[in-house]
Amino acid sequence: MGLVFQVASAALVLAGQNISNSMGLSMANMIDPNMGSVPVISQFINLLGILVFLGLGGHLIVFGLLLESFRLLPIGKPFFSQDMLGAILNWSAMMFLGGLLIGLPVIMILLFINIGLGFVSRAAPTLNIFTLGFPALILGGFLVLMISMGNDVARIQWVWTQSFMVLQKLIGG
Repeated sequence: MGLVFQVASAALVLAGQNISNSMGLSMANMIDPNMGSVPVISQFINLLGILVFLGLGGHLIVFGLLLESFRLLPIGKPFFSQDMLGAILNWSAMMFLGGLLIGLPVIMILLFINIGLGFVSRAAPTLNIFTLGFPALILGGFLVLMISMGNDVARIQWVWTQSFMVLQKLIGG
């Protein structure tokens, strides 16, 4: 059960890392005991994911699934099968899919800002692109992150819901 939720929370961290790298904040890292060195945006999205998890009643769902697992899979019964390991391996792809879905709006807008900065630097080579580009990327990234927060919360909710369904399928409930 922990592995399934670890993949879901890794999707949130991966989205934050992609956003931070696109914004130029990859050097602003914090130490997270679970994930290691993670950017600040990842910490924010991870906290948002925890709030969505609690808002969904995820803690109650997890306790219900845990109690159900004692009934469906008694102690001493063989648990892992080839199909179950394949399902867990397929679920691990959700880390990349969820991270991409959560971070895609910000990453795409930042890509367009970078393309625009490329045109500006080509048209006016005397402008220092670093003094113009870094503030534009950070400001644009935070603006798009604020605007897309509603969709990000819906995508985070989708990732948690998928993890609940995978857990329910794995324990056979």
